[in-house]
Amino acid sequence: MEPTAPVVISPFANERVRQWPSSHYRDLIETIWRRQGLPVLITGTREHRAHANGLVRGFPSDQVMNACGSLGWDGLVAAIDAAPYVVANNSGVAHLAAARGRWTLCIFSGSHAYNEWMPRGKRVVVVSRVLSCSPCALGGDLCPNGIACMTDLRADQVFSRFHEVRSAVLAVAADGDN
Repeated sequence: MEPTAPVVISPFANERVRQWPSSHYRDLIETIWRRQGLPVLITGTREHRAHANGLVRGFPSDQVMNACGSLGWDGLVAAIDAAPYVVANNSGVAHLAAARGRWTLCIFSGSHAYNEWMPRGKRVVVVSRVLSCSPCALGGDLCPNGIACMTDLRADQVFSRFHEVRSAVLAVAADGDN
């Protein structure tokens, strides 16, 4: 049997307020691995490698891999192109995956208006928790609500919403083929 390309997860952003908590990413990786049996590839820069080690620790190394700092631009593009889908915060990786027409789950913080800044495409699903204080652009250290727009988004909710939308789009496309 042909090995399955991994789901690409890029859990980093250039602002802490735009990063979904690591514990939530770890729960999402567990969910993907348990429910779908898909391998996962964590991407980021060399500086992210130590942080990503905490995400992959405890999972089989051939199923959940830390590629932070080991992929060049071409390698990242190839991984995205092969992936069944890509998960990222509001970051360059989410925009790259969307621009390449890949299924993209973008976890978007309330710091920016998602309808203005989200990645665009037919295969993009944005999950965001919009609060009365959104958009704030305050930054994580200044947020009086403890970045609730990100911390209150649970992995099971994010996973379910993405697959609900993806399944519906695929079903409509399949009906259109008949």
